[in-house]
Amino acid sequence: MAEQRQRQILQPPLAMMIVAGIGVGAAVLTMLAWRGEKAKKLYLSHCDVALANPRFSSPDLAKLDLKARTFDGSAEEFERYEWYVARLVYTLDECLSLAPIPQWYAVAKTQLANHKKYFASDYYKYSLRMRMLIGQQAEADR
Repeated sequence: MAEQRQRQILQPPLAMMIVAGIGVGAAVLTMLAWRGEKAKKLYLSHCDVALANPRFSSPDLAKLDLKARTFDGSAEEFERYEWYVARLVYTLDECLSLAPIPQWYAVAKTQLANHKKYFASDYYKYSLRMRMLIGQQAEADR
């Protein structure tokens, strides 16, 4: 009888284990949802910058001269374009860190494709993930 009592003490009730499992599952889902929402907010803040600077978000609307380091003939605008692209890459990298799902990779590839010419110039070194995506854009033209 003492042995049976000891087993009962050591074995938690099945209902308690189920509730604990559901709690852990809910916590994980909540964390993933929060990370997805954070990535969306971050990306939307960059979209505001893109809307305010359509020539930077789509450099085909302007004349990007990488040798002269000018954007529509201006060295200052080229500097602004470089900062725009740096912000874009940082934003996409952070979104992919927060929510590494296929949809965010598709967004990153689409956005990076607009800047293939710039990335071919190799001005900056980005994270391994971003360099891989940038490299895919360079290879897509070959």
